Order: sequence, then structure tokens, then C-alpha cells
Amino acid sequence: MAKTLKDLLLALLNATLILLAICLFLGWKLASTVDDITTGFSEKVQIVGPLKDEIRGVRGELTALRSDLASIQTNDGEADSAIAQRISAALTTLDQLEQKMQASQARIAEITDSPDEMINSAIEKTADEVADRIIAIRGCEPAS
Repeated sequence: MAKTLKDLLLALLNATLILLAICLFLGWKLASTVDDITTGFSEKVQIVGPLKDEIRGVRGELTALRSDLASIQTNDGEADSAIAQRISAALTTLDQLEQKMQASQARIAEITDSPDEMINSAIEKTADEVADRIIAIRGCEPAS
């Protein structure tokens, strides 16, 4: 009886150590995957930085173009109404483009200023997907 209990405890210890080894291995793989994702995301955020500066330059050019068109519209008193309407339409289009550029620049600034939030969001989303897959494998689909 003592030998049986000893063998049972030894088997339990072996199983526990094997499970611990598997958990440590999976944790190590998860940590390396998260590190790879973080590194890749940081590289992508650094790529977006010059784009932000480029958008700022384009916005400056649009502003200069708008002021040039406005000065043409006001200085050219003898210009016919068709040209004045085309200039007005171009000014309206430029205003819309500048608003779109400003919105894009704000979104890019959010990305470059707070990459940690996006990394955390990506990690949480991935963890949720993995949990859903594990639940599906076990056959414990949540009731919809």
C-alpha cells in the first residue's frame, strides 16, 4: 500500500512538472510573439512619422494655393464670371481637401503619439480570438 501511494505521488509530481514545463514553454512562446508584434508595430509607427510631416507640408502648399487663388479672384476685377466661378469652385475644393488632410493628420498624430494603446488593443483582440478558438475546440460554444 505504501509503495502504491509512493508511486501515485511520484506520478502526480511528474504530471505536475510536465504541465508546468508545458505552461512555461507556451508562456515563453507567447512572450516572444508579443515582443515580435510590438517590434513590428513600433517599426510601422516610425514609418508613419515622415508621412505626418509630409501631410503638414501638403497642407502648407494647399494654404498657399488658396491664398494665391483668392488674390487672383480679388485682384482681377475685369475677369469674367465663368473664371470667377471656377476659382470659387477651386477654393471650395481646396477647403474640403484641407479639412480631409487635417483629419488625416489628427489620426496619424493619435497613432504616433500613443502606440502603446494600439499595441494593448491588438494584444487584447488576439487574446480574445485565442480564447474563442479554445472554447470552440472544447465544444463549449457560448449561447448566442
